[in-house]
Amino acid sequence: MTNNVRPVFLILTLLSLFFQLCANAQPAKITRATTCLRAIYRFDYKLDSAVATPKSEQTILRINNGTSCFRSKTQHVRDSVYTSLSGRPEKERIQESLYAGTKTGKTQIDYSIIKEAAKDKVFYHDKIRTVDYQYQEKAPLFHWKIMPVKKTVAGYECQQAFTAFGGRTWEAWFTRDIPVSEGPYKFYGLPGLIVKVRDTHDNYVFELLSFESTPKPFTTSATSSAPLIKKAKFKQAKLNDEQTFLDWMASMGNYVSENMRSTYAAKLKRRNNPLELQ
Repeated sequence: MTNNVRPVFLILTLLSLFFQLCANAQPAKITRATTCLRAIYRFDYKLDSAVATPKSEQTILRINNGTSCFRSKTQHVRDSVYTSLSGRPEKERIQESLYAGTKTGKTQIDYSIIKEAAKDKVFYHDKIRTVDYQYQEKAPLFHWKIMPVKKTVAGYECQQAFTAFGGRTWEAWFTRDIPVSEGPYKFYGLPGLIVKVRDTHDNYVFELLSFESTPKPFTTSATSSAPLIKKAKFKQAKLNDEQTFLDWMASMGNYVSENMRSTYAAKLKRRNNPLELQ
């Protein structure tokens, strides 16, 4: 090999090694069809429009096999403990799960939302009195307007987008670094995970706290077995349940004072600011 050829050969070898190292350094591609993912969001909300300081709690979004499940972290902990105690007496399972939930914190989110965007379906699961029910609706069609504005949110390079939903205008920040078209609550439809989404009056804000890939998929067996009823009937039954809750407590032999009734009525009246206004 001549002196002229040797440096060229060395350069080509080094370039080959460089490109090989770069290729090996690329992260494994994340797809909603093949990867189990878990995202934890801080959820700030104002159920009462007159309150200046929002309440806050943590929520969990799990994604796998084209399906996602959104719920409160407290509810997730309760159900996980309840399931882990299979075979124990029912009373013990309930007590232990409730105790585990209290250590996570109070929650105002008693519902679960299952999205099957590819099938154009959303399932909303909740309890009416003590019985599990769910309703199905067509997945919301979000008309996202993607903006050129970019910034770092929760450690990810994100891009801004806007949409209208539930009678509110929403601002979202999504990252293409996590290429799954998902987000908290019912939000989805952007070319990357929604890292933050807020209504423009900051009544409701979801912001990512952590994100991870997990080998354990979740199942929807607990929610899928709940009776399916019409959305309008579900909402009316839920409203009736809240308004007659103390009457039901009294019918079970519990003492309900007039002071308790007035306090409870005032509490319901303060819930004047639902996430979906329409």
